[in-house]
Amino acid sequence: MKAWHYMTKDNVRDLAEEALNVACRHIQDVIGVETGDLAGLYFTGSPQDEIEAILRDYIIRELEAKNLELHQFLGGN
Repeated sequence: MKAWHYMTKDNVRDLAEEALNVACRHIQDVIGVETGDLAGLYFTGSPQDEIEAILRDYIIRELEAKNLELHQFLGGN
C-alpha cells in the first residue's frame, strides 16, 4: 500500500475493499466460520457497493484530515 499522501482513487478503492474483507474475516474468526463462502455471496452487488462506498468516503475524509494536519505542521494556515 502506498504512503497515505500518495494514495490514488484506485488505492482508496482497494483499501475499502480490503477493509470489508478484513471485517468479514474478523467476524468469521470470532464465530468460528471456516470459509468465506457466505460472505462472498452476501457481499456481492449492492451490499458490497454500498459498504465500500461508505468506507471510501471515510478513507477520503481521513486523508483530508491528514493533509490538513500536514499543511498546518508545515506552517500553513
